[in-house]
Amino acid sequence: MNNYRNEILNEFIDRYEKSSYYKGKSEKPRKISIVLHKKFPEYGHSFHYEETNELENIAFQLQSQGFVEFSKKSILGDRELILNQEENCLDRIYKELKRVPFKEKIIHYVKLLDQYHEEAFIKDFVDEMKKRAIHQQNLLPYLKVYDENDLENVMKILKGMIDQKDEISFRRFSEKVLGDTKKLEKYKNKIVHIIKDFYDDTLDNENDIFEAFYIRKNPAYVYLKGNAILQINGQIINLNEMHYYFVLPSICIKDLKIKRIDAKQVMTIENLTSFHDVSLKDTFYIFTNGFHNHAIEAFLKCLYDFLGESVHYFHFGDIDAGGFHIYESLIKKTQIPFQMYKMNIEMLKKYKDYTKPLTQNDRKRLLSFKENQNELIDYMLKNNVKLEQEIIGENENERKDINTY
Repeated sequence: MNNYRNEILNEFIDRYEKSSYYKGKSEKPRKISIVLHKKFPEYGHSFHYEETNELENIAFQLQSQGFVEFSKKSILGDRELILNQEENCLDRIYKELKRVPFKEKIIHYVKLLDQYHEEAFIKDFVDEMKKRAIHQQNLLPYLKVYDENDLENVMKILKGMIDQKDEISFRRFSEKVLGDTKKLEKYKNKIVHIIKDFYDDTLDNENDIFEAFYIRKNPAYVYLKGNAILQINGQIINLNEMHYYFVLPSICIKDLKIKRIDAKQVMTIENLTSFHDVSLKDTFYIFTNGFHNHAIEAFLKCLYDFLGESVHYFHFGDIDAGGFHIYESLIKKTQIPFQMYKMNIEMLKKYKDYTKPLTQNDRKRLLSFKENQNELIDYMLKNNVKLEQEIIGENENERKDINTY
């Protein structure tokens, strides 16, 4: 059996809480009404006598209790109910529905947010959510609207991400912070929005975002190419005997010892095609797979501890905002004095037929790198160009000497 009474009262309260008067934007309340045949199409039809009779009885009950008034032209079959917005009446409706007023929900929710005294970007996120809640603004896409359980789980995830210092699988992290290996999947889109908007908007995708906090869906590997001898748990690995490249699992890096590297320069390479193709004399290569992960950073630090400043360090990537971000992040996170290799105006001119136009987001991101790459950025903005790394170096003569950087 339909609970028409509850449906009517809940709709009245929903519309009342969305009104300008309730939000304090209007001094006087505006009429809130329900026309029964619009709300309930069966009302007033001869084939639905029982439903019509029930709705009529409910309408007169609500009127007698002072919850509603009838409009002047209200008649059987065309009944319009007008909500009584006096405080005493509304309190009785809330009590009957066992419903907490929206403003009380907000006050309680803000108190919950006040319990989180976090640092860095989490504090910025919490402050923004409090501001939105106080002004009755939408909390999406970050949080489910005023849902306590949702807030608790999101904060557990964010706190767990900040505290995570060692590599962990996505599902193990989910179990660690939420007690369920699959639960994090339900929250990942919210976390992606939070991280991009409050932590780092240059992280391009879901995997990069979680990997920035040591959380990986799959194990990490470091691709290496060049003449070197490594030792892992006492086992000697001679890369000189490898015909192409060597793949080092991230789990082995903590036990890694570099015994020897025959190179005058070290080069990180952003894209796999270029990693395969480039072959410079006396060079040791590391593939970053786009934005470098913690495994690559750990290996580079180990490499730098071994080689120090006895060699030159280069990064070769796309000539675009993403490539510059990877380059600057490498320097920041490893403290290695990398220089850019062939990421310059000369290459943009040489391969101008292969360049692509900049998007609005490209232009916005490029401006953030002007301080360190002023001339190059100015050229790119003025000529509306960017260039993918794979285009560069098709001519083998360009690869004989690294001094062309």
